[in-house]
Amino acid sequence: MRIIKAIVPLIFIPVVIASTKMSIQALRGMDILDVNLYLVTGGFLAYPIFHIVFFKPVYVYSLGHEIVHVLATWLCAGKVMSFQVSHAGGNVTTTKTNLFIRLAPYFVPIHTIALFLLYLLASKFYNMSRFSNEFIFLIGFTMSFHVFMTIEVMKVRQPDIMKTGYFFSVLFIYVANIFVAILVLNFIFRNISFIAFAKNTFAMSKDIYANIFGRLF
Repeated sequence: MRIIKAIVPLIFIPVVIASTKMSIQALRGMDILDVNLYLVTGGFLAYPIFHIVFFKPVYVYSLGHEIVHVLATWLCAGKVMSFQVSHAGGNVTTTKTNLFIRLAPYFVPIHTIALFLLYLLASKFYNMSRFSNEFIFLIGFTMSFHVFMTIEVMKVRQPDIMKTGYFFSVLFIYVANIFVAILVLNFIFRNISFIAFAKNTFAMSKDIYANIFGRLF
């Protein structure tokens, strides 16, 4: 098992390379004059200042983290036996576990999703277009919150990550977060296509694997 956990991350590296390169390529397609770019960037840069100057909202992050565990468990037809959240962290006991259930909280930005749903719900009753700038700013802020708090908790070797294999988990979470980020930006910027990004990442990964296989054999 130790040998497998050491080999799998190496096999996954081409996907890391491809997703990184294709995400950079996708971001280059954004219009530098688009005001949404500055709103998202401003929100993303605002959170680290809040994080450093004021406080780390551990309870808010832990609540979202454990909720994602619960949702992932239900999606996989499992049951939740206990649910605990405090300012020191949280814990969920389930009848089922797998890669998705263990790692979903590290790449699903639940607070950003909640913001999207709240905005859509409010739009049914009010004219929310006048708050579109604030909404896009908060998208950047909540995405940054997810990224920085995920890094914060991953400094401590979490049981969820250790069970899957630390290095593979880190690489998988990195790639999954890139996919999620591009998906979110896809809804904000017309010049970013999640489908094109996914296809290009798959194609480049395939080419890298084929090149490696050809050199070895």
